[in-house]
Parts: sequence; structure tokens; C-alpha cells
Amino acid sequence: MSGDRGSRQVSEPSGKRNMGDRVVEETYATTLDPERYEALLGAWYAYIASLPENSSDDAFRTDSVSAHFQRALAILDRMGRAEQREETARRIAGQMPGPALVMKADGEILNVNKACLDLLGGHEPARLADLELDGPAMETLRAWLKPNAAPDAQESFLFLPSSFGPNGTVSRLLLTRISLNSGPGTANEDATLMAAVDIHLDQTMGDRLIEIYGFSAAELDVAFRLVRGEAPEQIARARSAKLATVRTQIRAILTKLDVSSVTDAVRELASFGATMNTAQAIARQAPAMRSIDRWRTQHHMTLSDGRRLAWVEQGDPSGRPVLFLHHLYLGPNWTEPSVESLARQGWRVIAPSRPGFGLSDAAQAASPDERIDLATDACIELLDRLAIRRVIVLGHANGMIHAQAFAARWPNRTRGLLSIGGETSWEDGMEQDFPWQHKIVATTMLRAPSAIGFIARATVAFIDGGREDFLLRTLHRDSPLEQRITRRPEVKEIIMEGLRHTVRQGANGLVAEIRLALTDRRDVARKVSCPFRIIHGLEDNVFKPSMFDLFASTVPGVELIPVEGAGQYLLYSHWPAVIQEMERLWRDTAVQRPGGLKAGAGLA
Repeated sequence: MSGDRGSRQVSEPSGKRNMGDRVVEETYATTLDPERYEALLGAWYAYIASLPENSSDDAFRTDSVSAHFQRALAILDRMGRAEQREETARRIAGQMPGPALVMKADGEILNVNKACLDLLGGHEPARLADLELDGPAMETLRAWLKPNAAPDAQESFLFLPSSFGPNGTVSRLLLTRISLNSGPGTANEDATLMAAVDIHLDQTMGDRLIEIYGFSAAELDVAFRLVRGEAPEQIARARSAKLATVRTQIRAILTKLDVSSVTDAVRELASFGATMNTAQAIARQAPAMRSIDRWRTQHHMTLSDGRRLAWVEQGDPSGRPVLFLHHLYLGPNWTEPSVESLARQGWRVIAPSRPGFGLSDAAQAASPDERIDLATDACIELLDRLAIRRVIVLGHANGMIHAQAFAARWPNRTRGLLSIGGETSWEDGMEQDFPWQHKIVATTMLRAPSAIGFIARATVAFIDGGREDFLLRTLHRDSPLEQRITRRPEVKEIIMEGLRHTVRQGANGLVAEIRLALTDRRDVARKVSCPFRIIHGLEDNVFKPSMFDLFASTVPGVELIPVEGAGQYLLYSHWPAVIQEMERLWRDTAVQRPGGLKAGAGLA
């Protein structure tokens, strides 16, 4: 507490004002340069520690710093929406096999794919004029864009022949209205996709046409020329053939394609070519089917109150069922090696996203207890949907709050309870023993919870900007062990996924969960009647061994399983030890029931 007292010695009005000015300066600087994040947190902690204890946000809300935080948060949110919109545009353009781009109704180009970039000689266009379309085509396009780039568009598509790019490549352009997702809680933005749909029938496709439709070599050449828009007279001149011969060949093509007009023939050939092009593009881009794709699957359902619940299943789809409740910022996914082991050892881990996290809709709760009840009720509906009666319940770190609540509230559905590096005690002053980053978050929640939204969004700005390595170094500056572990690619990937999962719908879910974490919930833990075990790392500097000892000494029946060399990422670094404890807990709860039926038999 000495550091805390020291900060209060300079908390007279002028000192506090100076600290507030520095916070404001670093706050706006961070919106422009996320790598100033660490400096912001340092300035913020000096300021927040100067506020009165148990101020319940009042002192912060009346301070001018609060208004600046809210403005900066709005800036970051707008930046985040723009980034998500641009990412959506990039993905849509990237899915097209040929040149394609996404633009706004006013002609601003949001994204182009590589094929389009190549066609334009490597020069990325910013406006419609940069595409160098034909004059008449440009006029037609501009006339179509504005009235048809909105939800009530009269014409969904526009086909437009035009030269395209500096080399005057002749293309047939398809334009259609699309919608860009700008993030949760915001309206989608209308835009237009422009894609070159030239068929580019090559010799490989020609071979397939000969094989499928029985074209002769001459008929194939005529067919290719028809697709390129050549008239019979042009084809005759190009082939040094009589016009009557070309007309005979065209009739043969119509017969073999079983169509009645040249227009229908071109449409049939275009469809064939587009299908072949798309299939080849997908084959080039799609990775080979991996085991993880079979062993980790995404699902969602509609709950009885109309909310959406999303969950991930990992491991053997017909394995022994485990309900996994994720940590507040680490998400539901396990690492790929651990999921493979779950599958091979016959485990089915069912991991729902709690309300307000990932793709699960937020719940309106009047109190923390009601929030927890709604989360556990959703888990029961999920198990009923899956026809699973009893499960082992796993709580990951702060997810233990929900796991123990489930076990206490639904004892007939809980076979055993295992905590992975988490416990639910809280006593005043505990935050002083946290590592730097966690201490800042906890102190903020205790004295100025309305500021957490900005802290969370500033953290995510690193991920949005591709600065994951810097973020992880900042998060774990006090823990060389965690720094080493997060250098493992599979661990780093899971942590980044978890952070995105946490803030996908904004910071509200995170704020509510942190508030839960800073309350003592051992009274609920004492109501758990099933076997209750905690596996934890002896080098965890967030949930320290002393905290687990305190919890076990005040909650009867809890068994501690310490793991040497493990820290707060125990689930990712020492997952074999976790699965081993799952095996032991399953075995120890497989007791005989009256009538000879074992616990867990039938609907587990």
C-alpha cells in the first residue's frame, strides 16, 4: 500500500490537475499512436490512485478528465468501425476470382483485390475516376450508382462493358449493392461491389467443353469468340472463313448446348466458365481439411427469451461431456494440440460464449446475481438442446464465478467441478498484489468504472493495428514466464482470439465481468455439493498460490492441485495436466447408483 499512499501525497488540487492534464494528453495521443498505450496506463494509474477510495465513480465523473475519456473513446469506436468496415470490404473483394473492388455510392473506393491491383499496374485507386473506364460507361455507372446503392434499389445489378485500366483491357463489369458490417450496435453501411466477369476461357476449359458438349476445334474457337462479344461477320473475318460456314457452326453450337439463341449460348458458356474459374480459385486458396476443422465446430441457438447463444464444441462429438466457462478475456477456444488430445481421449468440451461476449446476445440484468443466473440458465437450455443430462463443469480463471454458480444451482446436472487457475475470494487491498496491468484495471473498477470502456478499447486498438507483440509485452511486463509462453504461436493465437471475443460487442460485458471478479463469492462456493477441485500454477502472479490457500481454507471440501512451472496460462501451457485432472474427476465420480446404473451412464 506504500506506493498508493505516496501517490496521495501529491493529490492536492494542483498536483491532481497536473496528473489529469497528463492523462488527457496521453489519452488523445493514444488514439493516434497505440504504442503510447503503456505511457497512458502509467499516467492513468497515477491519476486514478489520487481519487478517493470507494468513490464509486463520483469523483471521476465530475472531473474534466471524464469528458475527455468519453470523447477519446468515441474516436476509438469510430476508428474501430472504420477498420471493421474496411476489413469486410477486403474480404468481399478478396473472394472474387477476377478483378474486383468495393466502393461507396459517392465513388470512394474502399478496397481492391490483388487481381484488380495487377490490372491497374499496381496503382491502388482511391476514386472511381482512377479506374479509367470508357466515357459512356462512366456516365452509365454514375447514373446507376446513387439511386441503386441503397436498400430500396430498383435495379439490383448492372452489367457494363467497358475498357478498364491503363492498358484499356476490355471487360464486362458486374455491379451489385452489398452491405458492409461496421460492428455490433451500428447500422450496416451500403456499398457497391464491382467485379470483372470476363470468362477467360482457356485451353483447359476448352478441353472440358469438347469433352462435355462434343465441340469440334472450329466450333470451340467460334464459341470462345461469341463469348468475347464478336459478331458472326467479325468471326468470319478473323477465321478467314465464309459467313455461311460460321453461321452453320453457330447453329451446331446452339444444338449441342440445347439452347435457342446466341444470347442463351453465351449465358451457358459464361456460367460454365465462371463456375470453373471460381472452383479453381477456391481450390488455390482453401487450405486442406485439417483434423482441427472436424474437432472444433461453431454453433448457435435461440434461447427461450429470444436471445442468441453461441457456443464452440471441441474434441470428440460423441465424447464425455464437459461444460467449459471461459475466462473474461481469454475466450472459449483451447489450443489446437489440446483439442486434438481431447478428441483422441474421448472428451467433448462444450464452451458457450456468455451473454455479451462473442456472438452471444447481451442480457439485461438488474443485479450481478441476476446476470449470473441468466448465464447459468442459458447453459441449462444448451444442455437440454444437446440432450446432455450431467456434465463435468470447468471454470477458467474468472469463469469460475459462473462455473461454481452453475454447480451450486444445478447439483443434479453437475457431476464434478474443476477450476483451472481461478478462485472467487475477494478482500480489500488484494489489487495491490496484482501485476501492473491487472492492478490498473482493478483500481479503475473500484474508483472510476466508467473509464474501463476506454482502457478496453485502447487495448483492442493494438489487435486492430496488428501490434499483438507489443500488446503482449505490455500485458506481461512483470512476468517473464508469461512472455515466454505467449511466444508460442498456438498460445499467442488463442490469446488474440480471446481478446477479440471479449470486446466483439464493446466493453460492456468486460466491465460487468470485472465488477463480478472484484466481489467475494465464497458464499456460493460453499453451496457446491459435488467434488470440487482447483488446478493452479505455482508461478501465477494474478491468482497467486496464497489466494488459493485462503480460498481452500475457507471453503470446505476443496482440493488443490498445484502445478510447478505454470502461470496464468496453465490451460494453454500445461493442458495435459488439465486433461489428466478431468480424467481423475470423471473416474472418481463414476460411483454406483441404486439399480446398478452408474453416474454419467446413458445421457451423461
